[in-house]
Amino acid sequence: MKPVFVLCTLLLAAACPLWAQQWSVQDSVRLQRILGQEEQPRLNPDALRELEQMFMGTPRMDASRPWMEADPTLPHTSPKPKVKMTLRPYSANTPYNWDPVYQCKIDIDRPEGMTIPRVAGGASPSGYSLMAIFTREFWDRKGRRRRARTLEALRMYGDSITVHVKKPAVGAE
Repeated sequence: MKPVFVLCTLLLAAACPLWAQQWSVQDSVRLQRILGQEEQPRLNPDALRELEQMFMGTPRMDASRPWMEADPTLPHTSPKPKVKMTLRPYSANTPYNWDPVYQCKIDIDRPEGMTIPRVAGGASPSGYSLMAIFTREFWDRKGRRRRARTLEALRMYGDSITVHVKKPAVGAE
């Protein structure tokens, strides 16, 4: 009994909008005239597109946004990066994959080989210290790279401030 009642209610709910339509004599005459023509009736393409979006899926928004595009008449300027020399280029605010010495990003996906430090005049016949792997400096690859870059920056900085004093010629006094 209950499913029959639900089915009747749904059918009545679907028929209610049809009862609300007002069909006049002019509408009938217009329909006869359209159906009596030999050519295909022309439909509004915008209305068809809107109906298709309404019944076939979610309505799509207009993707064109001319106000969001860059204005080609404006001059193009980019900020110049500040170059600062410091004895400690790495700080707490240095980004994760940024090298402040070379001013470039660091490729963190490239595997770097582990180097075994050689011991000058070491006890082992090969010249490698087998005890080096138990030291903190051996495993601190980032620290070695950081020290090497800092030393390179200091060498470059030292070259830029070197003052060359010109000695007077021997006979020019």
